Amino acid sequence: MSEGPASTPESDVYTILLIVATLIIAAGTVYLGVRMNQLFGTWNPFTGT
Repeated sequence: MSEGPASTPESDVYTILLIVATLIIAAGTVYLGVRMNQLFGTWNPFTGT
């Protein structure tokens, strides 16, 4: 039968990529919030005020 996993990753490259992608998404979200505040006076442009 099976004795264990077929292969193990050589390094944590996918973990590093996940961390980098999360940081990029977080930075983009903060940037959009700041930019919306500059343009519309609020972080949410859909408030209708």
